[in-house]
Amino acid sequence: MNIKKQQFLYKIFIISILFFISVSSFGQLSEKYKKTISRFINDANNYISIDNYKDAANSYYKAGLFCFEKNLNKKAIIYLKEAATLYGKDKDFKKVMKIYSNIGLIYSNLDEYDKSLLYFKQSLKIRKSIGNETDIASGLLDLAYILSVQQDYKNAILNILKALDMANKNQEPKLVLISYNMLAENYQKAGNMQKAAEYMDKFATYRQHYEKSQSKERVSEERIKSVAEISMKDAENRAKQLELELIRKNKEIAEDTLNRKIKAREDSLVIAEGKIALEQSKYEQAEKDRLLAESKSKAEKAQQRLIYAVGIAVITIILLVAFLLILNIRRRKRHNRQLQETNDEIEKQKRNIELKNNELTDAFNKIEEQNNDINASINYAVNIQSSMLPSQDSLQKLIPESFILFKPRDKVSGDFYWFKDTIVNPGKADQHKKIFVSAIDCTGHGIPGAFLSMLSYNLLDNIIEQKKVFKPGEILDELHDGVRKSLRQNESRNRDGMDMAICSYNPDNNILEFSGAKNPMIYIKDNKLHRVKGSIKPIGGILYDKNETLSFSTTTVEIDSPTTVYIFSDGYADQIGEQTGRKLMTRFFRNLLGDIHNKPLNEQRDILDMFLKKWQGNIEQVDDIVVIGFKLFPQ
Repeated sequence: MNIKKQQFLYKIFIISILFFISVSSFGQLSEKYKKTISRFINDANNYISIDNYKDAANSYYKAGLFCFEKNLNKKAIIYLKEAATLYGKDKDFKKVMKIYSNIGLIYSNLDEYDKSLLYFKQSLKIRKSIGNETDIASGLLDLAYILSVQQDYKNAILNILKALDMANKNQEPKLVLISYNMLAENYQKAGNMQKAAEYMDKFATYRQHYEKSQSKERVSEERIKSVAEISMKDAENRAKQLELELIRKNKEIAEDTLNRKIKAREDSLVIAEGKIALEQSKYEQAEKDRLLAESKSKAEKAQQRLIYAVGIAVITIILLVAFLLILNIRRRKRHNRQLQETNDEIEKQKRNIELKNNELTDAFNKIEEQNNDINASINYAVNIQSSMLPSQDSLQKLIPESFILFKPRDKVSGDFYWFKDTIVNPGKADQHKKIFVSAIDCTGHGIPGAFLSMLSYNLLDNIIEQKKVFKPGEILDELHDGVRKSLRQNESRNRDGMDMAICSYNPDNNILEFSGAKNPMIYIKDNKLHRVKGSIKPIGGILYDKNETLSFSTTTVEIDSPTTVYIFSDGYADQIGEQTGRKLMTRFFRNLLGDIHNKPLNEQRDILDMFLKKWQGNIEQVDDIVVIGFKLFPQ
């Protein structure tokens, strides 16, 4: 072996010893834990040297979690950030998303809520880019939790509402329960006790429903830990650390006291010995020469023993270094073999990854093709619904002073409107004309609501044209039976239905008749606003024995002076405002109609539309909206 190679191996040996000493400097951790962390970091550095970012990220991630478990929060953050960077290089954004959430949680444990909020936002941004709405809902709840801790209840509530909408849409009952519970807490902290009670009732009701649907398996009532619980846990850990520190200090004080006592006793002995030495000095002086000679002789012998010991030590060190060099060479050879095997395995995995990437590319292309087909189907459904619904001009031909405000939440709508005119008892003495106008709110929105709207539209036409039923209450009875039979709700699990308001107007007799399934009618006559409530019974939906025995009633209004009539779904009043974070509410909507009822009907529609846009701001539309207004004059 040449000298350069020996020097290189010796340097490797020294560096390894120094690295071991540096790793052993971790706080108060035991040797076992120090070795665990050192192993993770060594693995990470080795993987980085061969550009294996995935396994390097895994090693840093394990080191971060290990430090977090041992309450080394700041070291945990350092390792987790490094893991996130490496996962980002490996394009594993789901892992980055998860790590950012963990870092946000650790910062919240450290009471650094601004940093916690920053990492929860970064995690949410990645969730949105991935597009999994369940993950997005969880990220929104994380964000809302920190906002609530910072007493920003308004933005916390907005994020929880978005999460609730996604949880309902994706049928995630646990997220729905957490959302209801967090809404109740935040409204309570914000001082809105009515809303807090409302969402607490929803939480209790939904939990009972979920338990029944899961064969009475109990739903876990776990929720996100509050800051108080996290703080209490930190306080307990700190208390334990302080207790250990106190024991250590007491031990040091006790040892120090004992050392001082020993030192004092030794000093006393020295003084006593000094006195004895002075008394015996004349005797010792005589033997001084003899002792000096003996001392020289002993020094020479000690020097010889020292030279002998140094020689043995030098030989031992040389042998030890030689042994370590040989051992290191063998380990290096074994490491090279393992490294070659690892490289072969990496090459094999690389080929497998390339194959999987090709498969994923094919799958992505297939999904993109399916999405295009779905979008084409939805656009076709829009065309079908648009062609089915009559235009506002058609209503104005029947009732000149009228308008329709129709705003679907999605491309297709679960809300729709229906109107028709017909001759009752043609050819008979009591022959007269009737005009029917209805605003209908089907269960849900989008494609499911659109299907139900088309079914109901055809049923209404059949009730008027084929069954010759003309009284609003009787029309709703027939429609209720038709929906339940068409959807086989007595034997299936289908619970879809609708709320609606329907009016019939007889211009020959100046009579307006109304019936409602949960939805009301508002009419204004002689500057007085009147509200006619609908029945508590919906059309179709869940079967309630006490409701099934009820028939829909009909209310008659005499048109003896100009009368403005409004029927609508609940979408307008339920829209959340950007500035307030609350719904518009039915009372405000009713007052708004009272303020504008004397204006021309087309102008009323524009006012309602502009006010809704201003109220809504940048908040998404929460439901489909339909509002119908018309003005009747006595003939």
